[in-house]
Amino acid sequence: MICAIITPIGPGHETLFQQVCAPSVAQAEAWNKGPFSEIRHYAMDDTQGRHGRSARRNEALQRALTEGVDWVFFLDADDILTPNAFEAFGRVIEAEPDLEAVWGLICTLDAGGEPQLREGQPERIDTREAFLSVQPYNAVQIGGFFRTALAARVGFDTAMDTGEDYKFYCQLWAEARCAKRPEIFFVNQRGQHSTGPRSATGADWARSVQQQWKAQLAEVTAWAEFDDGGETPVRMRLTNPGDLIQASYLQGRYFETDSLEKLKKLIDRPAPRIVEVGANIGNHVVWYARHLGASKIYPVEPNPEALALLDANIAANGLSDVIDRRGMGLGAGAGEGRFVAETADADNLGATRLVAAEDGGIETRSLDALLGEDRVDFIKIDAEGMELEVLDGAAELIARDRPVIWVEVLRPNVMGFVQNWCRKAGYRVADSTPYRNTMDYFAVPKDRP
Repeated sequence: MICAIITPIGPGHETLFQQVCAPSVAQAEAWNKGPFSEIRHYAMDDTQGRHGRSARRNEALQRALTEGVDWVFFLDADDILTPNAFEAFGRVIEAEPDLEAVWGLICTLDAGGEPQLREGQPERIDTREAFLSVQPYNAVQIGGFFRTALAARVGFDTAMDTGEDYKFYCQLWAEARCAKRPEIFFVNQRGQHSTGPRSATGADWARSVQQQWKAQLAEVTAWAEFDDGGETPVRMRLTNPGDLIQASYLQGRYFETDSLEKLKKLIDRPAPRIVEVGANIGNHVVWYARHLGASKIYPVEPNPEALALLDANIAANGLSDVIDRRGMGLGAGAGEGRFVAETADADNLGATRLVAAEDGGIETRSLDALLGEDRVDFIKIDAEGMELEVLDGAAELIARDRPVIWVEVLRPNVMGFVQNWCRKAGYRVADSTPYRNTMDYFAVPKDRP
């Protein structure tokens, strides 16, 4: 087999190519060619910036096809091929001969010139769904081995100044047998970007990739998984990595972790029964079941978009037996009403608010009517400005059961809650968490120790 290393040499990269990149390829070839009988290095000159790296890569791919090259590897002019790259690839392809694209671990040089594996990256990726469940920064990089015919057919989008690499990866994972394996094929030198008319910053790349990532997630069912100390990982549906709540899952944690830990100190009853007004996609619902041992959870969520994700997250974490679904599809308020949902920011689904409308498709109920005689130990309210109405509609329930209450209060409603509602209901604020536009209050009955 023949392998071609493809290196576009952009403006400002001539010296790096000659002193670092090219010698690393020669060293790897001399050390061990692995499964290859021949290694070719295609140095694609673009030092004047007239072509762009995508055009140069595409030209090299067509050349490789013409010359009968079996595999290609994309190595940027500022990067270093590891001495055992071909040998390592040989081990992978011998074990899995049907693979068409193979990436290794992301490894970069630190400030002192020492190679460091990127923290947080998975060692292995086997499916498109798994690839899309990882932050692009931590998934794969351009350096990988690709079957020539496949890479040439997919190619790089020459109209893009940045993010074309991620588009290339996405197409490969959608169409071919791809894998990431715990081998190191190359080392990336950060901060050595080429200059020229089509250069781009890391921020430009991130914006382009974020848009592409979200579009890809609309086509597959992907999950973010993280460890919360339980017997199994938490699994949360991933549809929009820019959403505030979903972004926290990609960082390996629940949303509002600090506030959840504050709550844990206030819940003293085993197997509590919990009402979650504004359950959104289920962040708190899942946490209650896994960390408080809730015996029954009543999610109240009117937004159809959030409701679909809430359903998925309940099922994915095996929580169906503790969920009472009577409030799913409804909103909570002072009483019956009709509303429409408005989401001002597509990346903040949790901030969706209800707006009164006579012909609105969303109905509200009071918690008193919705819960009836069911006992409640804790109520969480996130109603985007309707928190006082929700409390009014739960007056009988609260007077009867004296639950712990966690309520998100818009700044204009703070005095109405702290000075008026708490005094009238016989509650005191036990803790709080400030945010820019809201305050989270944890309230308990005044006669509680």
